[in-house]
Amino acid sequence: MATSQPSVGASPLLRLGRYWATWLRRLRWVTHPITIFVFLQVVWIAITLIWVIWFVDQQAGLAKLAQRFGQEYFSSEAALGILVIGCILLGVLLVGTIMLFVFGQRQSAAIRQQRTFVSSVTHELKSPLASLQLAFETMSTRQLDATTSLYMHKMIQGDIDRLRRLIDQILLTGGLDRGGILFNEDPRTPTPMAQIIAQLVERLQYLDTHLGARLTIECPPGLTVPASPSALSLILNNLLENAVKYSPPGSPIHLGVDRNEHEVFIYVRDQGLGLDKQDKRRLFKMFRRGDTAIKKAIPGTGLGLYIIKSAVRVLGGRVWAVSEGRGKGATFYVSLPALDQYAQPHIT
Repeated sequence: MATSQPSVGASPLLRLGRYWATWLRRLRWVTHPITIFVFLQVVWIAITLIWVIWFVDQQAGLAKLAQRFGQEYFSSEAALGILVIGCILLGVLLVGTIMLFVFGQRQSAAIRQQRTFVSSVTHELKSPLASLQLAFETMSTRQLDATTSLYMHKMIQGDIDRLRRLIDQILLTGGLDRGGILFNEDPRTPTPMAQIIAQLVERLQYLDTHLGARLTIECPPGLTVPASPSALSLILNNLLENAVKYSPPGSPIHLGVDRNEHEVFIYVRDQGLGLDKQDKRRLFKMFRRGDTAIKKAIPGTGLGLYIIKSAVRVLGGRVWAVSEGRGKGATFYVSLPALDQYAQPHIT
């Protein structure tokens, strides 16, 4: 009769190691700079309160001792005044320390975002440049037939379009960050949604040639939205592009558009990476990319959602995301006013 060998996972030493590793991961917040800073501030405030209580409790004895040695200026009123001034100075130091810490944390976050952006842009530039170099060397050193030459020209055109989209995205983000112009069209322009969606599906074929098959569209026939065509195209383009990039190949994507008397609702649902609470808090910040996207080396610059939020804000609307957690997909919602009450675009 065969006997089963004990599994590695059944080893008491291994279980103990996993147990301690789990607890160490849970207690990482203890060594976080914010935790240490809050702890130090609590200790500082506690020591100050203990000193104030002791001073008030010993005030009568200190006054008698001062009178005994002829120090009349150390009266009860003077002692209280000194105490108040001291507490005010300690409070000013406390507030100043907190402000320096907050500004330092913001600066550190900005530096991390810039490093992520530089890394992402470098990767986005390196891939098409390497492809262009390979195509150039191939066409320069070999005599190609008509079919191969046509294929190489299409590949070069695709890489050039990719570089152009990246540069346009960076320039647009720079303009938004400076509060520059975004859209020139009349924000009350009646825009046919079906036409905008069809153009976008055709444009995004470079990401997925089977996008039309996996994309489900729910849009009432003849629906028009009183908004800038460029704004709507920009918003929908980035929403669909993110849904394609952060979803498994072939997984369904659902795009819905509806309108009532007061609002136009747009939503894009995917079955991709999903979001947790931390992702939702930082989702629409500039240069922000999720840890999972970085680990999986998914192409992107962390600017798409920031552009969406900026465009929606110019149109007087709002944008938010809903997800049940990582790995469970996400739904992005955009709400725009349906009445002719849009915020006016910046005019240069």
